Amino acid sequence: MAKGYKKKKGCWCPSDFDDSTAMSDSTSVDINEDFIFDTPLDELIDNLYAKRSVRRENALVELIDSFESDDLFSFVENQYITISYLFINSIKKGMTKETNLACRAIGLLSFTVGGGTGSHEIMNEALPQLCKILSGSDQSKIPAVVKCIGLLAFLGADDLDETELALEAIWKIIQPKTGNNVTTVKYEPPVVVAAITAWTFLLTTISTWRINQENWTKYISDLSNLLEADDRTVRMAAGEAIALFFELKLFDVKPAEEDTKYFQRLTYMNNMKAKVTAQIDALSCEASHKGANKKNRSAQRELFGNIWDYVMNGGDIEETVKMSSRGTILCVSSWAELIQLNFIKHFLRKGFHQHAQYNPLMREIFTFDEDEIEYLPNRVKKIHRSKSKRRHYMQIKKERDIAEVDSDSHHAIFFSGLLIIFSCLGLN
Repeated sequence: MAKGYKKKKGCWCPSDFDDSTAMSDSTSVDINEDFIFDTPLDELIDNLYAKRSVRRENALVELIDSFESDDLFSFVENQYITISYLFINSIKKGMTKETNLACRAIGLLSFTVGGGTGSHEIMNEALPQLCKILSGSDQSKIPAVVKCIGLLAFLGADDLDETELALEAIWKIIQPKTGNNVTTVKYEPPVVVAAITAWTFLLTTISTWRINQENWTKYISDLSNLLEADDRTVRMAAGEAIALFFELKLFDVKPAEEDTKYFQRLTYMNNMKAKVTAQIDALSCEASHKGANKKNRSAQRELFGNIWDYVMNGGDIEETVKMSSRGTILCVSSWAELIQLNFIKHFLRKGFHQHAQYNPLMREIFTFDEDEIEYLPNRVKKIHRSKSKRRHYMQIKKERDIAEVDSDSHHAIFFSGLLIIFSCLGLN
């Protein structure tokens, strides 16, 4: 989202990162010489210089609360780089708790600064250290780190190259490299879920026309495998990514001039589309015996039922969030917007409504409307809502009747998808 600020492409990529270019320990000392602390927030910033980690952690907790509760733009506007250096220092030196707090703090700082030059600068300063943590062995830090990378790149990446570097860094957690000389890392489900969620969130910034389909076939295959993971939360995270793939039309293959591999890619993508569609159908009505327990089963069925409806019928995505007592509502109408909404709500936590009120960035990302019903007289409002409820229940009954009639055709489509796969494999 950032514009007007350029850095050398790929400068923060882990393989290009050199410790000699990192922020030295003396940086914070030089900054501190001219810094004046005369407010409670200044005192919290001053505590980030402390040698004791407990003092730094407590300062981060209070700063995070301030970022959530108040409009700090005027406070950070002229010193966000100084503050980001201190957060990066906590990421670099801190134990798990401090690192995780600092990741959230720098994400909130970037969100407060807003998309543009400031977010781009913060991204370029922070990503080298964040990527170093991803290559380490401490899994307890990774969920906070990948979420931070996703948000910083969402706000600060100038172009597709920078976005793809961040996507690739996160993907290494989702699908670790394998080989004769590579030790395969087994990541726990919460780590994988966090990585998929951050990766999918960042993918929403890429327009369909900017995507080279040949580079994305590996992602489709890997996500299809993740739909068969033992953990339901992993399957659901992969399902949301697959839904976005359908929305971005990544399964569609368009011929190009002198494209000798067109029919090969067309066959492969049609096979993958049939396979994934069959998987979505199965997960939308998962049998009771599948999975270790009942946890998240209903949520999984609902999610994949919505994805099935979107894939097969082009169903609309509609969700609204009431933002104030005056009737302001936030509206989303696509999988990309829904994914952005869920990620940002989770990251901002209790600060979501506060940022929606004072942060112009929220109006750049989402659509806000006025709920006209809120301004009607109470008597008219009650009649309107009563009619809406009746229409809602009638629609539910109608959909239930249609579902009963179409159940046979629903499963016929599932088996036809399997037949396509078998025919392509020469098993018919």
